Amino acid sequence: MSKVDAAKYRPPAGQRDRLKAVYLDPLEEIGLPSKGDDRLLDFRAQEKYYGKLFQRYKEFHLRAGVGTGDALAETFGSLSLNGTPLNDSTDTKNAGLLANTERSAYHGPSNNPRELSVILMAMRKLREAIVASARKDVFALRVYVFIIRATILEKHMESYHPALLHLLLQIHPVAALTNSEHTEFVGYYILDLGCRQNDLSAAHEVKIRFHYMDAKVGAVLKALVHGDWCAFWKIKDLITTYQKCLMEWAEEGMRKRALDCLGRSYLSVDKEFLERAVQNKWEKLVQNNSTEWQLDGNVVIIRKVKRK
Repeated sequence: MSKVDAAKYRPPAGQRDRLKAVYLDPLEEIGLPSKGDDRLLDFRAQEKYYGKLFQRYKEFHLRAGVGTGDALAETFGSLSLNGTPLNDSTDTKNAGLLANTERSAYHGPSNNPRELSVILMAMRKLREAIVASARKDVFALRVYVFIIRATILEKHMESYHPALLHLLLQIHPVAALTNSEHTEFVGYYILDLGCRQNDLSAAHEVKIRFHYMDAKVGAVLKALVHGDWCAFWKIKDLITTYQKCLMEWAEEGMRKRALDCLGRSYLSVDKEFLERAVQNKWEKLVQNNSTEWQLDGNVVIIRKVKRK
């Protein structure tokens, strides 16, 4: 074909401009190792992918405008190896800036669920790759520490629960956690069993097996066993952000327990007292159909005395 003939088949300039290269998300272009994609089985590829995941997780929360105080700073810090963050010399500085923000309802509905879904799937890909490549070094330990902390904050139990078990039972015996970290993550395991899975016997068994001595976590288990909602709410004010997130799995049960106790003990209570007892606003209780009691001014009528 001559140059003249070839020019006839060339699309117009405007059409050529529209034929841009398709953007491939660096976190999505790699598939799950369990589905046959073996690109992340290489150790260097894992470290590179980890750096991209870190950057996206940080940017996600910066764009969302939510701060988690020390919790998010600690989570970002856990991405570092030997004090140097992967692929980003400014990460520690940025994490420190985030530490100055206040935490409110951090793990509430995300304003970008699509991005969060991509990040959580990337965490799963990296976990699968580390398991499939039988990697149990410091890098694997730091990855799992980060993933567990991050997914506890997001309350994504499908990610943090299997990661917790793998960290404690597989990685820690080879690349040991520090004593404080080991106490931290055993505590998460116990709280998950007690608060989310409602398996108090298993939680006590883990506590004994690991010789766990933290008094606050022990007090949470005691409150759950006795249905002591007063102690449960008090402890929640004294523990870390991660522990609070795990305790929140048991909040609805404690709230129902408090309502039941108040319903059997009082004819009426002050609205403010009720809200403190159940750790929820009156409007939320009515909206969620948690109670059929009536509000009269600032007094909640639990039941009326039947006159003879």
